[in-house]
Amino acid sequence: MTDDRSLDDFLGGDDAASDTDAAGAESPPTDDEADPEPEDGTENGHDDPEPARATAAFDPDGAACEACGESVPRRWRDDGAWVCAECKAW
Repeated sequence: MTDDRSLDDFLGGDDAASDTDAAGAESPPTDDEADPEPEDGTENGHDDPEPARATAAFDPDGAACEACGESVPRRWRDDGAWVCAECKAW
């Protein structure tokens, strides 16, 4: 008898069709078993992130600080209000 074996000798019977390998781990899904559409109606199953917001604003003519009222060219967002550097909680 020779040491050569057919590849068919390595095929399992019904065990080859199972979803787990010899170590018990699940095999990766096929295209037919790919992740289904999310049930919540979103494309990826997650809420869309909030759009980016500016954290600073510049007005060469100056704009009023919402905290102290002083007219300044540069303001920063602080708890939703546009404030000058003196009023900003750094």
